[in-house]
Formats: sequence, C-alpha cells, structure tokens
Amino acid sequence: MGQARLTRIDAAEEMAAAVDAFRNEANAAIESLDMEIRRALEWIHHERHDYWNHQVRRGWERITEARIQLQQAMTGRRIGDHDPACIDEKKALARAKQRLEIAQHKVEAVRHCTREVDRAVDEYRGARTPLSIWLESEVPKALASLRRMMDNLEEYLALHGPGGGLADAATAANATNGAGGAPARQDAGDTLPTLQVDAGEATTQPAAEADDATVNPDAIRPAHPPGGAS
Repeated sequence: MGQARLTRIDAAEEMAAAVDAFRNEANAAIESLDMEIRRALEWIHHERHDYWNHQVRRGWERITEARIQLQQAMTGRRIGDHDPACIDEKKALARAKQRLEIAQHKVEAVRHCTREVDRAVDEYRGARTPLSIWLESEVPKALASLRRMMDNLEEYLALHGPGGGLADAATAANATNGAGGAPARQDAGDTLPTLQVDAGEATTQPAAEADDATVNPDAIRPAHPPGGAS
C-alpha cells in the first residue's frame, strides 16, 4: 500500500476541510443542474407542446373562417354566371393554410426534440448516480477516518511530544550525561518516535526524524471513486 509522510499536525485537518468543501460544492452543482433540467423538461413537455397543439387547432379554425368568408364573397359578388375574383379572401385562405402547416411542422419538431431531450437526461442521470452515491456514502466515511487520524495524532503528541513522557525522560538523560562530561545534545528528532497511521489506528515506532507521521492514504481514499476515476 502507498504511504504519505505528514510533517504537520494540521495536514489531516486541512485535508478533511478540503474534502468537506468538495462535497458541498458538488452537491450544490448537482442540485443546480437538476433544477435546470426540470425547467427544460417543463418547457419542452408542456409549454411548447401545448402551445403548438393549440396553434394547430386554431389553424383549422382560421381555415374554416377563411373558407366561409370566401364563399360569402363569391355568392354576394356573383354577377350572372360570372364568378368574382375575391382575391383578398383567397389570399386569406392561403395564409391560414400556410400557418396551419407551420404549426403542424412545429408539433412534429417538438415531439422529436422531446424524445432527444428525454434520452439525454436519462444518460446524464445514469452518469451522475455513481457520483451522488459516492458523495452520500463514501465521503462521510473518509471524513470520519480523517477525524480518527486527527484524534490519534493529538493523543500521540500529548503522550510523546514536547512536554510528554518521552521528552521528560530524554531531558533527564541529557542532564545525567552532561554531569559527567560534555552536555548531551537534545533534539526533538532524537526523542520523538514516528507515528504509523493506518485505517484510523495509530501505533508508534522509533525514528530519527522530528515530528514526522506516516499516513496510509488508502485509509481515507473512497473504495469506489465516482466515474471510475483513480
């Protein structure tokens, strides 16, 4: 397993804060996207659908009205066997037919777009699900593991850090050695053992490096990162 070496006691605390901030930002982004998707679905499924279907019905009404007006004009303006031109009424009927064709085309376009939008939304939700599950289940586990590490590090420093039992013993030993000759040098690295942290549990082992702590990052790494990311 890989290991990381802590040189500052607040490193685990900073990492926990960063993980928690990422979780909050990711949840906010997902909620914002979901809201925009709901608006888009409402617009395509209801607003546009209802509008253009209404325009189709209105188009048929306009055609009926235009035909009645044309028939009335032809009847009223007829002179003998000669049919009147009724140019304006015929143009109005042609415009009504054209508007109906446009509305019918829009209805088909909305139906096609609705299928495409629904498919895209389903793909997005399928891809988002692993991230949502990870944020809901794995991130709290990682934060709990980091908090255990911070508690273990604090307990370790309380016992073996400056002012702790090992530090006092080293001070006494240095005083004894100094009485018989040259004073013995006291360094924090000579008295502080290394803290081995794995899966939230802490043990100690002697080491010559000051204030170092070896941390297994797998202890805080989520078992299944979202989207297959490593």
